Amino acid sequence: MERLAKELHEEIKTETELSFTVSDVRSLLASEYEPKHGSQYGESSSSPQYMETQLTDDAVATMDGWLDEAYLHTVSDKDVIAQLDEILLLLIAVRGEACGKELLQDLRRLFGVDLSPGTVYPHLNDLADEGMLDMTELTKRKIYRIADAEATFNSVEPAVNRLITFSLVLKALIIDCKTRHVQTQRSETDER
Repeated sequence: MERLAKELHEEIKTETELSFTVSDVRSLLASEYEPKHGSQYGESSSSPQYMETQLTDDAVATMDGWLDEAYLHTVSDKDVIAQLDEILLLLIAVRGEACGKELLQDLRRLFGVDLSPGTVYPHLNDLADEGMLDMTELTKRKIYRIADAEATFNSVEPAVNRLITFSLVLKALIIDCKTRHVQTQRSETDER
């Protein structure tokens, strides 16, 4: 495994230093949600108005280097959609709360994908129906929050681990195939 990790490190070519760790995600998901009061929801209004969530300094620091990153923009829409539940849960955890519009913008900035609301909103509704998200309906928006940080982490981590394992196995197969191909070419050249 150590050889594979070294080869993977050499094979992956990216100009961005990855500083986003599992412990970063764990601490974000473990933090308790504290409802925001005051001007964000309107103190005396009978129908609260939502103001877009500003990313906290911690959230900006967590996502710094990832937003508008050209290498991440090579991820296909299909790959993002395949992991959309996990991505949405983590983006909401980073923000603390978010509306669909903000999540669509985050997806665009992180992965360069332009998913339609018709793709994203059903996932958000399903996550709310499953109890993963709390949803508050306002006049023109729905606000999503992580319902249970521990349950979210217990759901997201195994999915991410499966994806990493799958990717590592594929990468190992590529490395082995390339090695065999080079050895075969050398043998054929030596025989001539």
